[in-house]
Amino acid sequence: MWVFWRLRMLLVLCVVVELLTVMVGGEGTPGILELQLDEEQPAGTIVGDISAGLLPGATASLYFISDHEGTSISSDLHIDETTGIIKTARRLDREERDHYSFIAVTMTGFTVKVSITVNDINDHAPAFPKKSATLKIPEQTAVGTKFSLEPATDADKDQLTVQGYQIKEGNVGQVFRLETKRAANKVLYLDLVVNGVLDREKRSSYSLVVEAFDGGSPRKTGQMTLDVLVQDINDHAPIFNQSRYNAIISESLPQGSNILQVFATDADEGDNGLVLYEINRRQSDPDRYFVIDPRSGIITLNKLLDYEMRKVHELVVQARDNASHPEITNAFVTIHVRDYNDNQPTMTIIFLSEDGSPQISEGAQPGQYVARISVSDPDYGEYSNVNVSLEGGDGKFALTTKDSIIYLIYVDQTLDREERDSYELRVMATDSGTPPLRAESSFTIHVTDVNDNPPLFDQQAYKQTIPEVVYPGSFVLQVTARDKDQGPNGDVRYSILPDKKTHASWFTIDPVTGIITTATKLDYETDPKPKIKVVATDGGRPPLSSTALVEIDLQDSNDNEPVFGSSFYNVSIKENTSAGTCFLE
Repeated sequence: MWVFWRLRMLLVLCVVVELLTVMVGGEGTPGILELQLDEEQPAGTIVGDISAGLLPGATASLYFISDHEGTSISSDLHIDETTGIIKTARRLDREERDHYSFIAVTMTGFTVKVSITVNDINDHAPAFPKKSATLKIPEQTAVGTKFSLEPATDADKDQLTVQGYQIKEGNVGQVFRLETKRAANKVLYLDLVVNGVLDREKRSSYSLVVEAFDGGSPRKTGQMTLDVLVQDINDHAPIFNQSRYNAIISESLPQGSNILQVFATDADEGDNGLVLYEINRRQSDPDRYFVIDPRSGIITLNKLLDYEMRKVHELVVQARDNASHPEITNAFVTIHVRDYNDNQPTMTIIFLSEDGSPQISEGAQPGQYVARISVSDPDYGEYSNVNVSLEGGDGKFALTTKDSIIYLIYVDQTLDREERDSYELRVMATDSGTPPLRAESSFTIHVTDVNDNPPLFDQQAYKQTIPEVVYPGSFVLQVTARDKDQGPNGDVRYSILPDKKTHASWFTIDPVTGIITTATKLDYETDPKPKIKVVATDGGRPPLSSTALVEIDLQDSNDNEPVFGSSFYNVSIKENTSAGTCFLE
């Protein structure tokens, strides 16, 4: 059997060589058969019939196949040498190989050059080189500044490769946009463009979902998460928690004693937000009676004091950040030196808020108590020898007592947190000695919020013109309302008031950003000027709200064809009717 098989193969080889010799000699004109099929077809898919490349009326009972390209095609194609039927041996992938060619020779010596082209289908989605990337952008970067991103690639070609990009999520405030450019290598390159003001102190990062899409139908997409980190610049100066500080110390205070602490904050980060303190020696304390810790802001006595030489020391304290070009802010510290004696009055202050902190609701009525003060003086047997007074508060608070032992601070005038949210108060207890001794305590009363302000739109009516033909989800305009209250009382959410008469259902609004988009298709012929009423509601209990009217003018599109009033007209006219007479309208 093995010997028979070898003899048969030698016979076939001889015939092929002889037939090819005939071809070279020019005795036959080769036929050309060009076939094509889409990639990814299942194994066994019929590609074509070699007999289609024969001369008209010619037939063949056997074909000899020669691989024209010098590479085996048996793994990809199955060619029936008897019938000439070509089938796929497996799923073909255009991205691996997009063309096959071979020569088929009949027993009569006629040759057919077979060329098979594998067509592309949209079987690949765009893909970014990385699923996630990080981009650092300094705050206050100029609008229009571009940052190149790695483009997405798609193994498909022409219209089925990458056709565009869009930001799907995370573009808060629309501070970024995308620009693209098709290069000579057909890659669609991508730039991230700054489209708004970047302020790290308001938002330090953005997580953008960037999507690439191809031109298939349906189109395929690929996504990348781009984390944009807003880098700090030194655009804020330190701010003291108060512009002037006061202290009263005894001239007998030991050297090294702490007197008071100043405090300033800087909204920047890192070295730009690191606050350092120093005393301006050119303007104050050239004799260095006092020193300040550069990091904590604690002012310490550096030299012993003499009341008779100097009763008041004025210090100019500077707070500067640690940037290469620092911002500097000044505060004033007044230190009163008290003559030495044995004892001074003492005060104990208890704040009457729920958590014991110095605060009062702006809804507090006049007469409501804020703090309880008890005073004593060990030098005297009767408390009536101590007088307590209140300073500050701009008349909003007052002091009362029934027995000169317990004093109460109460609200004397109506408060409004939106007008002012804190008051500096100073309580002084003075005894009746000669000279009198005095104790004082300064503190800040914070006014807490109640929901007494509704959200207010920046304008009562909005107008916008858009085309009649836009896709659902298209941007219309953005409304903005602000609430003077704090916390949930000042959180604003947006909604559209349902109204079938005004076609409010054509539109939808983002409850957080106030961006109005189309919800359905628009129809100029149904309503050329749809109106919607937008409601802004805060998070108070009960909530407060306000409304604004949005008027939208639709630009008509040629989406309707002319229609006759009737499909058939019949008319009679008299003979001799003069020319120009209208007989049908």
